Amino acid sequence: MGKDTIADIITSIRNADMNRKETIQIGSTNITKNIVKILLREVFIDNVRKHWERNKYFLILGGMGIVILSTSQGRMTDWEARLEGIGGEILCYIW
Repeated sequence: MGKDTIADIITSIRNADMNRKETIQIGSTNITKNIVKILLREVFIDNVRKHWERNKYFLILGGMGIVILSTSQGRMTDWEARLEGIGGEILCYIW
C-alpha cells in the first residue's frame, strides 16, 4: 500500500488549524517541497524552515484557499495554470 503524501500534508494542516497550532512538521520529499513552495507563494503558510538533521519541514500556517494542479509544466495553482492557458490534474483543494 502506497503512502499519500499530499493527503498527509493537507491533513496535517487541517488538524493544526482545528487545534489552533501555529506550526507543523512534515517529511522532506520532492513533492512536499513543491507543495510547500506553492503554499508559500500563495501566502497560505507564513514561513517554512527546514530542519537539516531530521530532513523535515516546519510550516508556519496562515492564509486562504487555493487549488493545486499537476500540469505538463510542473505543479502550480489553478490561477497560474489559467494564466499559462494550460490544464492539469487537480491534486488538492486547500481552503
